[in-house]
Amino acid sequence: MRSLFGFLCVCALGTVLSLPALAHESDDKLGDPGFRPYSDHASAFLNAVDTATIAVYPTLIRRADGTSHSVESQKQIVALIRQKEMAAPVAGSSRVDLGRLEPTSQWGLFLNDMQRIAETLKGPASDADYHLFMELLWPFNDQPIFGIHCYVFDRQGQNAFSFLLNSHHQLFADASLIARSTSQAARDRLVKEATDVGVTAFEAQVEQARKTVPRAADTGSTRVKAGVFDDFESGLPSGKDEFGIPIGFVTFTDGSSAVSISTTTTHPPLSNKAAGKNALKLDFDVTGWAGFLHIFENDTVDQWTTYDWTDFNQFSFWLYGRNSGNSLFVHILDNRKPSSTVDDAERYGYDFTDDFSGWKQVIIRFDDLRRKEVGNGAPVDGLGLSDVHGWAFGTTNTGGPITYYLDNFELRNAPACSADYPINELPMYGHIQKTADQKRADTRYIKYMTEGGRSREAAADSAARVGWNMFYRGDCSTAIKRFNQAWLLDPKNQLALWGFAVISMDRAQVEEAIRYYRMALESGPEDPSLRRDYENALKRLEH
Repeated sequence: MRSLFGFLCVCALGTVLSLPALAHESDDKLGDPGFRPYSDHASAFLNAVDTATIAVYPTLIRRADGTSHSVESQKQIVALIRQKEMAAPVAGSSRVDLGRLEPTSQWGLFLNDMQRIAETLKGPASDADYHLFMELLWPFNDQPIFGIHCYVFDRQGQNAFSFLLNSHHQLFADASLIARSTSQAARDRLVKEATDVGVTAFEAQVEQARKTVPRAADTGSTRVKAGVFDDFESGLPSGKDEFGIPIGFVTFTDGSSAVSISTTTTHPPLSNKAAGKNALKLDFDVTGWAGFLHIFENDTVDQWTTYDWTDFNQFSFWLYGRNSGNSLFVHILDNRKPSSTVDDAERYGYDFTDDFSGWKQVIIRFDDLRRKEVGNGAPVDGLGLSDVHGWAFGTTNTGGPITYYLDNFELRNAPACSADYPINELPMYGHIQKTADQKRADTRYIKYMTEGGRSREAAADSAARVGWNMFYRGDCSTAIKRFNQAWLLDPKNQLALWGFAVISMDRAQVEEAIRYYRMALESGPEDPSLRRDYENALKRLEH
């Protein structure tokens, strides 16, 4: 099941704005019509789209040398939406200049451009119910279009139904958006083809979202008691949900590695296990990565189910080690987006080494898990544990065939112990008195970041954005260091204060996180996503 660990929609752009090969990436393509991040306003849009007035603006064509606009593409979008009888489209007149296409991640570009375009809608009121902007990422005329963004905002400039497309999506890949020559006619034809792809994806997004609306109601997670959760005594049930997603016990690989799982009573004896009881046998021959998931299933193995693990602060399992030096990992599958039709459960993982022989109980604190970006469009809202969808175990290159045994995955609640973080990994440096050397280092850093007349506020924004990039990559250690540097430059920097909050949530320090969320909100400007994060933190504290 390669798609479970699929592709990075947030592809990093190289210095020439190309899409490099990334770890854990395969040649498969996602069948969904682009990646649409969750929006609180999507349901309202779906209920209104058949009769809503949508203002369509000139298409933005982002290049390495600047932003241009296509009125022909705008006219094409209006005509196609009218032809598909999706809404009442009208032509909007505003043109947004987003400047040069900078080398950054597509995901970062998508979020940044969404915010910048939304700002332009906060001016004079419009009669339109919704506003649609299409953006084509096309660095140079002699290179392919490598991404399409479709932004849909409501009257208040809030994201209602925006999504992105790139080479990981089958619809986009099949279009092969490459100019056949450098002539103006060839370029115009390519823009027309890309526009058609964007509108086709928009229609498919609406159809798909409508099908899943009835699934949005949450029936609640089952709260469980401490003790063994998976003991493999009832076999390894597997099936598929209504959208064809494998659930139950499922294997995954990079496409060139081998893995098989089975239960067995002929395992090496485990001192605390009665004879004749099952353990899980894992046969690996891995060149890249492989493993298995237990996606929690209902009794008929045709629906996902969830469990509430908020009463626990750690889990454990018994593993028969081979002292091979192999890199192993375990993941917890946290919440999904509402109305999802794919495996977009958020992954939090722990990496360790096979450096022991025989049975050993591996104990892992939830606080020690770090978010893993596996390119499945998962939510980015912290490890909540109130809607756990499963867990996974795997390994990277094994250097040949190897067999492991695993048993008794257990939920535990041990007394919390304070984590010892270095001073630069504590929010606001922990308010700890710095040494003379540390103060001199701060002075040098501020001088370096403000060279050439750059303001401390601008430098702080730059450092904070680097911190957020590191956070989304799962590198929380580097992220908080950058947030601290941003705070050093500007103690009121909203992105840095927000960063302290998400790091604190990641460490399960909810009360501390709420304090930083409040500081971030007070620093302004008002941000709906920040407000939502703050309210989610309050709900978690109440539970």
